[in-house]
Amino acid sequence: MLEGVLPERAVVLTGSVLVLFSAACFAAAVWRELWPDINAPRPEVRRLPRPVLLVLNGFPMLVALAALFGVWFGETGG
Repeated sequence: MLEGVLPERAVVLTGSVLVLFSAACFAAAVWRELWPDINAPRPEVRRLPRPVLLVLNGFPMLVALAALFGVWFGETGG
């Protein structure tokens, strides 16, 4: 699709940055839940159990990292 428009390295770099950003967002969600801010308001809803939170955010993080390997080692069409 971008063949001849962007060099292959630019496509791989952009894909890598986007995938790493998504993995960092999942990690930040777990971080905020496990170590909340001292001044954070008390939520009105019950929190998810920690094991559920880790699974719900850990699996997409693994998928993001698998996508990163796909970006690095897959064919870009260029």
